[in-house]
Parts: sequence; C-alpha cells; structure tokens
Amino acid sequence: MMGVLLIFIVLIYSYQVYRFYKGWHNLDPFESDVSPKVSVVIALRNEEENIPFLLEDLSKQDYSSDCLEFILVDDFSDDNSYDLLKQSSLPLKVLRSKEEGKKAALSSGVAVAQYDIILTTDADCRLSSNWVKKMLAPFSDDSIHLVSGPVSYTNLNTVFDKFQAIEFMSLIGSGAGAIGANKAFMCNGANMAFRKSIFADTKGRIASGDDVFLLHHVKKSGSKIVFVKDQSAIVFTSPKASLKAFFNQRKRWAAKSSSYTDASAQWISTVVFLINLILFLLLFTAKFNLFFVVFFIKLIVDYLFIKSLSRFFFYEKYLSYYWFMAFLYPFYIVWVAVSSQFSSFEWKERKHQR
Repeated sequence: MMGVLLIFIVLIYSYQVYRFYKGWHNLDPFESDVSPKVSVVIALRNEEENIPFLLEDLSKQDYSSDCLEFILVDDFSDDNSYDLLKQSSLPLKVLRSKEEGKKAALSSGVAVAQYDIILTTDADCRLSSNWVKKMLAPFSDDSIHLVSGPVSYTNLNTVFDKFQAIEFMSLIGSGAGAIGANKAFMCNGANMAFRKSIFADTKGRIASGDDVFLLHHVKKSGSKIVFVKDQSAIVFTSPKASLKAFFNQRKRWAAKSSSYTDASAQWISTVVFLINLILFLLLFTAKFNLFFVVFFIKLIVDYLFIKSLSRFFFYEKYLSYYWFMAFLYPFYIVWVAVSSQFSSFEWKERKHQR
C-alpha cells in the first residue's frame, strides 16, 4: 500500500513539474507600439544604500515622461531613505505611509496614482532601461488585468548565493510556467503590473503576500493574467547575505500559504510539501532503497525544468550548483513549511508573530 501511495505522489509531482515546463515554453513574447500611461509605485523601508541606484535606473527608463509617474512610499524608515528621496531631482511623488507594513504603503501609493495601470518593484532591485516598456506591452489587450514579470538574483559570489539563485529561479519559473498553463497561482511583487480598477484590499492583514493574493483575486474575477518572458523585463536583486535573513524571508513567503483560498495554489503547495516530506521521512526511517528511487526521479524531473529556465535567466554556468541544492532542498523546505506556521519571523527589522 505504501509503495502504491509513493508511486502516486511521485507521478503527480512529476506531472505538475511537466506542466510548468510546458507552460514555460508556451509563453509568447509581447510587442506593442502603444505607450499606456503608468504609475510606478514603490514601497520601501530602510533602503538608503539602494536608493541612488534605484533613482538612476528610474531616470534611464526609455518611456515617454508624459505617460509616466513615479510614486515612492516610505514605510517608516529609520535611516535617511525619505530624505534622499525628497532631495532627488527626479519628478517623484514621495509619501510617508500612515500605517506600518508594505501592504499599507503600497495601498497609499496606489490611492494617489493618477493612472489606471500600476507597475511595482522593490527599492533593492536594478532595472533595465526597457523595463517599463516591456512590462507595459501586454496592456494593449484590454482583457489583461495583471502582468507578472521575471525576477533574478545577481552578485553571486558564494556557494550559498548560488544555492539561493537556483532555488529562486525555480520559484519564478514555476509561477511563470503555471501562468503559461493557464493555472496561475504565484507571482512576485518585485516585478508586477496591474490595473488600478481591479486593485482590492485582500483578506488578512498579514506581513506580505499582496502580490499573490492580488493575483488570486484577479484570477477569481475571470480577468486575464500573463507573464512577460523577456530578458529586458528582468529585475535583478541580490541574494540574502546570511542564513538568518534567508530563512526569515522564506518563512515570510511560506507563512501566507495557510491563507490561500485558490485551489491551484493549495494543490501545488500540498504536492511540493508532500514529495519533500516523503523524502525526509524515508531517510529518517532508514528506508534507503525507497529514498533513492524517489529522490532520483525527483532529481531528474526537477533538473530538466531547471535547465530549461537557466538560459533565460543567465544561469547556465551555475547549473552544477543544482546538485548541491537538490540534496539540501527536502530538509530545508520541510523545515521552512512547518516552522512558518508556528513560529515568528523578522522582516525589515520588524518581528511578525503567527
């Protein structure tokens, strides 16, 4: 009976990864000569080191200034972030959020936006000069209400950096592949655009997840969601510098899964958790033969998908680190999934309780 159950879960998992793979390859590029008006809204906290680079990238956007506004919302920074923004020569709208948290800061920015299309990123990201243009291209289709874009890590120096990069690529690729398969369940607010008319306050005052819950809201409304598979649209950020920061980030992401109401998100989260839990339990109970069979199948299935993503994200030279990640991943993902539901985490120098 146990063997049948294992085979069933392995097959379900393999099929799910195959759907991501097919969905990724089904994504079509977007081209448009239309330049819709857009409000770029960026919520930030304690980003004084990154603000000069952010302002430089915003100033270099190849987009008509008549169709573009920048709104930056400070989320109670206790460094010089707000002052640096106010001193900028760029035409910025600089606000101070009235409530703590990224969700409240983002909502404040959206509320004062004068245009219907909202484009978001994070203050620690680097942007190409074509970023706005590429992310806005799909909006020539009036049926599209949310656009997800690629995010990638840069400044990869250590083995730990490269572990994070490969794992993060798999997350972004899975979200993109699901969109390509018409089963959207995940996106990243570091690179996302949506119509202001569909923006809504999602349920649950939690520390993060407004990107995912907005996607679920748009999906439920029946509006169209797309992913921009264009290298010029990639926003680049840096991996976490310490294990503590890394685990806090991953726990923050995983914590929102208990609030999912979207069937696809619930299903995929469950399947991924189960396959990794099985590997953990097989090893813990010394069922080594079964462990190696399941692990080998998962290893190959995942590798084929990771390899298909690596060229787009400029990670081909880091593929050898996949094998390192694959051995650690089952233990890491089980611990993060469980601990995120029962313990607190820190984010932006704030502690959040479950």
